Amino acid sequence: MRKILLLVVWLGLPGRLTAQSGATVSADAVVVTVGMTIATLQDLNFGTVIKGVPTTVLPTAANAGQWQVSGSANAFVIINFTLPTQLTNIQALPGSTMPISFSAVSAIWRRSTNNPVGGNVFNPAVGAVGRLGPPPNFNMYVWVGGTVNPPLTAKPGIYQGNVIVSLIYQ
Repeated sequence: MRKILLLVVWLGLPGRLTAQSGATVSADAVVVTVGMTIATLQDLNFGTVIKGVPTTVLPTAANAGQWQVSGSANAFVIINFTLPTQLTNIQALPGSTMPISFSAVSAIWRRSTNNPVGGNVFNPAVGAVGRLGPPPNFNMYVWVGGTVNPPLTAKPGIYQGNVIVSLIYQ
């Protein structure tokens, strides 16, 4: 009987004793009550430029590009841009381009108020986190400026490119 008891005790012991530990993470979700809409209010317009003379449009200028964003009150949104490096002459032979650039202060976002003065300045190449307005104005506005540098060999005509803004609820 003693041998059987010893065998039962021996079979009941684990082969290796190990310590156990655990950790948890929380799962969070923010439910937004409405979708988001983005409306282009104005194109970025450099006007007439002179060959060899850089022209800058500030994001606070009347001819800056402008969007209105509407969505869920007080929601945070990630603002990203896809920026061109060249504008293409749509009237000249293929290959006629003009450099365009954007600085660390070429974009602004502001909640609720359609006025860039006093808004949050950011680098459009990096992006930013903005915030939609509180009730009753669930809007945010985004402005972008930039600089064109027409070469001395630039052909006359209209130069165009696309500045794309993308927003995602954070």
